[in-house]
This record gives sequence, C-alpha cells and structure tokens, in this order.
Amino acid sequence: MDIAKPAEICAKPFPRRCLECGEVQVQPATIPYEGEVKHDGRLYAIRVAQLHVNKCSACGEVFFTNVTDEEISQSLREHLSLLSPDQIRHGLGELRLTQKDFADGIGVAAETVSRWLSGTQIQSRAMDNLMRLFFAFKDVRDALSGPARRGTLGIEAATGHPDSYAELR
Repeated sequence: MDIAKPAEICAKPFPRRCLECGEVQVQPATIPYEGEVKHDGRLYAIRVAQLHVNKCSACGEVFFTNVTDEEISQSLREHLSLLSPDQIRHGLGELRLTQKDFADGIGVAAETVSRWLSGTQIQSRAMDNLMRLFFAFKDVRDALSGPARRGTLGIEAATGHPDSYAELR
C-alpha cells in the first residue's frame, strides 16, 4: 500500500480560485518585487528580481506562499550580509558543535538556533556578529565558556579587580 506524503495530500491543482475576484485563474508566476521588510526594529528596502508567487490572471491579485516568504528572507539576509542557515550549519560542523552546545556558548536557547537553521527566524545583526566572532576565534569561544561568563566579562568585578578587558586598555 502506498502512503501519500503530506505535500501530495495538501497540494491543490492549478488553476485555483482567487480569493479576491472569485475566478479560477490563480497560477504560479514569477514577478519582480520591491518592498520593505522590518528587521531589528528598522525597515529595509529589498528587491527580488524573480519572486515566486501565485497570481490571478483575471484581477492581478498576488498571493504570497511559504516559498515567497523564504525568498524574501534570503534577500534580506543577503542585503544585510547576515549568515545564512547553511553558513551557520557549516560553522557548527567545522567546530564539531551540537546545536545545544552552540546555543549554550553564545547564550541563547537551543530552539533559537534551531529556528535560525531552519530559516524560520533571522538572527539579529548583533547575534550575527557574535556568531561570526564565535566561529572565527577560539579566544572568544573560551571567554564565553570560561569563568568570566558568570558575569564579569568586560566589567570590573565587585572586588574592584579589573578583568582581562580592562587590562588590555
């Protein structure tokens, strides 16, 4: 007995009915797209030369899909020069780190790393910078996992003794 895959069960054939005009004229289409995306509390203008959407040929209504959302996210990552999920995965592989160990190392939940790797969430620019430092420098990894991680990294301890950052000044 063949078992249908979820995509086969849910996939509706084209053309589909338009939610705007009611005509059965919605088909896959590729369009140029310009828009604004909010990230890190700021709006960014992005351009996607070939965005995959569903479009009604009767009224022109455009419908975004999961693929559309992924393409816009990828365009935003490229525009901001943020690490892609594949680049983050590569960094983990190079360091032979699990998602949990990496999450512990940079101070986020393992679920957050999972969302970055699946592409469902885009990391902030600050977290992207931290990840790049973490991947590139053993000293950063050591500092973030060592005793200074307990609250004194980059500040003077309550005893008045400066930590290594203050010593470097």
